[in-house]
Amino acid sequence: MSESIDHYSPAVSVIMNCYNCSKYLKEAIDSVYAQTYTDWEIIFWDNVSTDGSAGIAQSYDSKLRYFCGDKNVPLGNARNLAINKAKGQYIAFLDCDDIWLPSKMEKQIALFESNPDLKLVFCDCNIVNFQHDFLYRAFSVQPPSRGFVFNELLLSNNFIPLVTVVVKNSVFNAVGTFNNEYKIAEEYELFLRIAYKYHLDYVDEALAEYRVHDNNWSHRQDIGIKEQLNLIDFWLTKDISVKNGLRKKRVKRKMALYIYYIVKYMKFPKKWSAFYKT
Repeated sequence: MSESIDHYSPAVSVIMNCYNCSKYLKEAIDSVYAQTYTDWEIIFWDNVSTDGSAGIAQSYDSKLRYFCGDKNVPLGNARNLAINKAKGQYIAFLDCDDIWLPSKMEKQIALFESNPDLKLVFCDCNIVNFQHDFLYRAFSVQPPSRGFVFNELLLSNNFIPLVTVVVKNSVFNAVGTFNNEYKIAEEYELFLRIAYKYHLDYVDEALAEYRVHDNNWSHRQDIGIKEQLNLIDFWLTKDISVKNGLRKKRVKRKMALYIYYIVKYMKFPKKWSAFYKT
């Protein structure tokens, strides 16, 4: 990176963490360069890839700042390392197998600017398969809430897709970054901490595409359900007002998660036995 831009602080730092993502990587990076909002940098954290990912990332200009770790680390840890390199007032996240639509940053930053008290803005996204065929809209499956969303977020599936999130960098000083104790729910756990303190809002448009394929960590629903159950218990223990107000809903939500697990275990006993081993 040249010294001429070393001092420059863009409005948005786009966090991209990569481990052997060469198949989809160029499409993901190009979707940032195609944004109508242009005041950004990419913080590209290479989690010691062994494919051609490094060469692809380093072929771009100085708006992409490339870093490579000393060793492979869990995803939450890698994201924290990348956040520590960010200069932007806002932090956005783009995994290397997903893409943004061109107006994403423009519309989300406009929402921040219309309400300075906002700390996190998200949006809808299209779920697509590995061939880029449309499957469904995220909000059609899990309708979102805006404002103080903590209660709804705690007792429902996570309705905030990470690929759509823009958050004020200063928030991490107040609530911390990703918790490395979680393997699947690290995003959800962070959103709960943010939603507990701040109001959130969203743009009701699909401004990103989340790609579903065999290597998605999100397919490990056995681990994810266990972590969701742990989070429900943690927050009901932590905050007496949450416990008193949501006791019945907590029982209903936990029952739904256990029933879902039992159905899956009956179909795939070997895979879902990990629920008790992690």
